[in-house]
Amino acid sequence: MSHTTALFILGHAGTGKSFLTDHFVAQQQAQGRAWCVLDKDVVSEIWSGPFLEAMGQDPNDRDSPFFKDQVRDLEYLSTLRIARDQLELGLNVVFPAPWSRELASSALFSNQALGFPQHTQLRHVWLELPIPVRRDRIIQRADPRDQWKLDHWDDYISALKRPIPVQDGRVPVLDASLPLAEQISALDALIQ
Repeated sequence: MSHTTALFILGHAGTGKSFLTDHFVAQQQAQGRAWCVLDKDVVSEIWSGPFLEAMGQDPNDRDSPFFKDQVRDLEYLSTLRIARDQLELGLNVVFPAPWSRELASSALFSNQALGFPQHTQLRHVWLELPIPVRRDRIIQRADPRDQWKLDHWDDYISALKRPIPVQDGRVPVLDASLPLAEQISALDALIQ
């Protein structure tokens, strides 16, 4: 049986997860390898805003306690459900998102916990950038879903921690300030 790969590109906001994913997938396509990109923000954007609004909340919220308690897990579960179908069809899947709860619980290291086919190869990488660079990137992308972060920057930053699986080396760290070609090369080595 051929193995499919689920690649989790992890990191805090502004580290370049989506940017790296887009360039990695383009390079993979140029080499004749197909990947399905499942960005949980894209998977959930059609329903999460209206859901929040129906609950009397800001439709652009992605950081408040209400969002984290009522919506966040639904976004990630929706993404995993779609991924399972893609992996069962034999497609590799890349996931640019923080996946913080799943990383902390070690679910990201278990096909069973993720609901993936048992032969799926799980790969992970954590992107890091200095906080001022991340803030500049968040400002430049001008996504209304980032407004809470910017309005509560000190609180937001003080709550950010390097997850235990990153600290203990189960998830390799990639310096997102490296040239793009070096970052893609590191991903290539990771999925081999």
